Amino acid sequence: MGRRSTSSTKSGKFMNPTDQARKEARKRELKKNKKQRMMVRTAVLKMKDPRQIIRDMEKLDEMEFNPVQVPLLNEKVLRDKRKKLRETFERIVRLYERENPETYKELRKLEQDYESKRGQLALYFHSVKNAELVEVDSIPLPEMPHAPPAS
Repeated sequence: MGRRSTSSTKSGKFMNPTDQARKEARKRELKKNKKQRMMVRTAVLKMKDPRQIIRDMEKLDEMEFNPVQVPLLNEKVLRDKRKKLRETFERIVRLYERENPETYKELRKLEQDYESKRGQLALYFHSVKNAELVEVDSIPLPEMPHAPPAS
């Protein structure tokens, strides 16, 4: 995709000098706005605490993987909230990857710890749910070998 000249229109006709100047000014304005938006986004990301985001995801996991109590929120709502939190966390991690490698490593370790805890929680939840489905009478008992009575 090549750049179109500012002195002609889409159809190739020559453009009025006033329109040319307006088009160039608009182009500069958009470029400036883009830089401002990027600066605002990075400032907002820097204000967010990645540890709090992990804590929020842990709360969602505790809510979802609680075998005793039914989750207060719908499964889809939980999934969407976790997805949003994870995306925000990833943006923060990418920001720190460029600006502060030490913090980046720390955040990746924090994420790994969270993932392992989440895996254990999910495993426990599924094992409890499977245990609830099993009927005690259907479990076969081992046969005792018949030994002659001791006398």
